[in-house]
Amino acid sequence: MPADKTDALKQPSVVATAQIAAAKDSFVLSTDLVDAQFHRRSPVLFVTFDNLGSVGEYDPPQPWLHARVAKAGFSILGLIARRKDWYRNADTPRLLEDLRDAGLFDGFQRIVFTGTSMGAYAALTYARIVPGSEVLAFSPQTTLNQKIAPFEHRFKYALRKWDWEAPAFLDAAEAIPRAGQILLFYDPFVREDRAHAMRLQDSRVIHVKCRHFGHRLIRQLKSCGVLEDLIAHVGNGRFDEVAFQKSLRNRRDVRPWCREMLENSIKAHHLKLTDAALGHLEKREPGARHLAKIRDRLDARRAIPIARDIIYTDGSPQQPFSGRIVKAGYAKVVPERPHDTKLASGVLLADGRYCDLSRTWIRASKVTPPPVLSREEPLQTLSGTHLFGGHIRGHFGHFLVESTARLWALEKLDTEIESLLYLPFRGAAGKARRARRALKSFFDQLNLKVPIRIVDKTVEVEALYVPELGFGWRDRYAGSPLYRQLMRDRLGRDVQAEGCEKLYISRARLPSQRGGILGEQFLEDNLAQQGYDIFHPERHPLQVQIARYKAARQVVALDGSALHFAAFCLPLRPKLCIILRRSQANVADYIKQYRTFCEVTPDVIDVVCNDLVSRDAKRVNFRSVGELDFQALFEELKRLDYVAHAFKPVLPSAADLNRLAMEVPEGADRDYAAGNQKD
Repeated sequence: MPADKTDALKQPSVVATAQIAAAKDSFVLSTDLVDAQFHRRSPVLFVTFDNLGSVGEYDPPQPWLHARVAKAGFSILGLIARRKDWYRNADTPRLLEDLRDAGLFDGFQRIVFTGTSMGAYAALTYARIVPGSEVLAFSPQTTLNQKIAPFEHRFKYALRKWDWEAPAFLDAAEAIPRAGQILLFYDPFVREDRAHAMRLQDSRVIHVKCRHFGHRLIRQLKSCGVLEDLIAHVGNGRFDEVAFQKSLRNRRDVRPWCREMLENSIKAHHLKLTDAALGHLEKREPGARHLAKIRDRLDARRAIPIARDIIYTDGSPQQPFSGRIVKAGYAKVVPERPHDTKLASGVLLADGRYCDLSRTWIRASKVTPPPVLSREEPLQTLSGTHLFGGHIRGHFGHFLVESTARLWALEKLDTEIESLLYLPFRGAAGKARRARRALKSFFDQLNLKVPIRIVDKTVEVEALYVPELGFGWRDRYAGSPLYRQLMRDRLGRDVQAEGCEKLYISRARLPSQRGGILGEQFLEDNLAQQGYDIFHPERHPLQVQIARYKAARQVVALDGSALHFAAFCLPLRPKLCIILRRSQANVADYIKQYRTFCEVTPDVIDVVCNDLVSRDAKRVNFRSVGELDFQALFEELKRLDYVAHAFKPVLPSAADLNRLAMEVPEGADRDYAAGNQKD
């Protein structure tokens, strides 16, 4: 057996304390979760840490990298983990601090903390315990804390199992000021590893990029035959990055490196380059199964174009609609991220161009800007064929206007989709998931059979359909023919009409912050006397709402979200009156929608005499509370034949309205100075 192997397997004697250990040339010092095993050979000391693959690998236990460090003639102190807890325990720092205080490190000329992946996190993090120590880190993580490193999503078990909140030794980046030279070896094509490395920026940090070596980079270095020389050069203080990169020339003979290089080339859509490189390797290894699998993936990627327009129309296109869908191969669906422009989100095509159809209107005059994706950002992958839905909104009105606008494609796609992809609005993934649960009944009524995915991290999708907006702000309130067809054909298809033909859609039981009018109860009571069913839609399941709207022939309502939904369900040419509850209401949007969806021009009554506006609002908005001229309101309802001409309504007095105004919750007040009182 070679000398270094014999040395590597020797088990030193067990000592009880760090003070005893510091006086010995070899020892094992044990704690509940970590053992320290030491072998003294020279004034150069390597402090090594286990990785996920080496925990429990050796019997008897020995430090990670022991044989190679021994071959170089260096001393070693191995922190041997008893569980795969990423050294997130109190034993590790206490053990190192005790050995430091006992003087173990004092006699060494150079101390190098080293590890890979989990072990690299530990090496970087705990090097600060021995100030001035160097670090040799392979494929390092800096932390798994999601607030610090939100891009890291690979080690879900470790994140869930171990404590990544306690601040002690939480972030490897904090160790830089107390360390000596830090050598980071990582593959920049592994986005998470690159993102961790980018967090470590300092004059003493040297980034050694090993392209196409993957996260298990150290295995490829072993296969290239350079790891032992690297350890020797680092230990002797003679590492030369140029010479190191030259030593990797034989990487083309390492099968895992070739496979990683080809996979990265396919992901980057360098298809011609991949084909040429793959052809060369196929000549060298004819019939190789791993190359055949890559050839299959290359052919599959070629079959899906970067972007191809599909046009679906019924007759000639109607402005602003064209019936256009982009079918994109390996497009990146990008949610809003804190470091990018506010609201920046959407779809980037495989060649990096922004897909213009993925742009979302969040107001009549505001659109989401294109995202900018940097190379260091992590990237998830999603196989199969999927449909892009834009943002999912929790507010029902915004959901209808913005989140349903692309669903018309469900009627026209010539292939089955595997899921519907939604982005969280303003990056709020928790709110998006709650909205998905709350709106399940709507999707059920559309007979949507596929899962709805919330994309809160950038994901590359094998095949993605991106439809144009078939509904939405401004002229899009008219709805495209295909969108209207979807809603008419699918929404409530199996729901039978049930309820009164005369319907008043009330806002009286909505929370006050949703806005309304003073004295709506008076309006309800009077209309009830005229035979109207007083309907509070938010108090009923969606199926009941659809049934009531289907049965209605004469409708009175305040402007609000319920009117947008009712337009999908009401019969053609109903008698409809919209009472404005605030000045500056966008009544033109409702008119545009009802003319196309229901073939009717609604009657509009505007008798707002004052707006009660929240103190923190800059203008009249959806939270405003309107004060109506009830006398004028009922005169108009009579003139338009919504109530009998002989009807004598019970109207609120000025004292009633003043009392109701005083009951508006804190935060709203009469704002005459802003010009909200109407003559």
